Amino acid sequence: MSYLLKSEHGLDLPRRLQVEFSQVVQKRTDAEGGELSGAQIWAMFADEYLHAEVEGDRWGRYTPVRSTVTGNDEGQDTIEATIKVDGVEQTVLGRGNGPIAAFIDALTSIGVDVRVLDYAEHALSAGGDARAAAYVECAVGDRVLWGVGLHESIVKASFRAIMSALNRADRDAAVVTGA
Repeated sequence: MSYLLKSEHGLDLPRRLQVEFSQVVQKRTDAEGGELSGAQIWAMFADEYLHAEVEGDRWGRYTPVRSTVTGNDEGQDTIEATIKVDGVEQTVLGRGNGPIAAFIDALTSIGVDVRVLDYAEHALSAGGDARAAAYVECAVGDRVLWGVGLHESIVKASFRAIMSALNRADRDAAVVTGA
């Protein structure tokens, strides 16, 4: 499964993300039986983690719109980000010792409880038009789960990965509560 995602899609998943995704795949194979094709595994991965990359742009409750990050020589970054929460645009401000920390600070200003536990990134290809992949392990409330983001900007890929984790937590909570 991880070999397929790396060889066919360039994604080099961190080990704990591999374990998490294998559990997603296992649930499906237990429910439906049989083997999954490479295309089915990719579709499952995209549906689970790459909300902005799948047909219909099905982000979920949290959707990034735009962001501006500025920094200073003392290592403090400031972000002004516009995100949609339940379809309503909100502008949030945050500060931190890097763009990800500033983004997390901005999210806490609207009551979102998320912390980054682990982070990995890599380029998907070489050259000026390369896309980046970001993998972020987050604590969302009392849950720990991964998010994945792809974008030409590694910073925006990181923000997408955080939103991916938030939306996965929100979706899983809705399934548990029946909402």
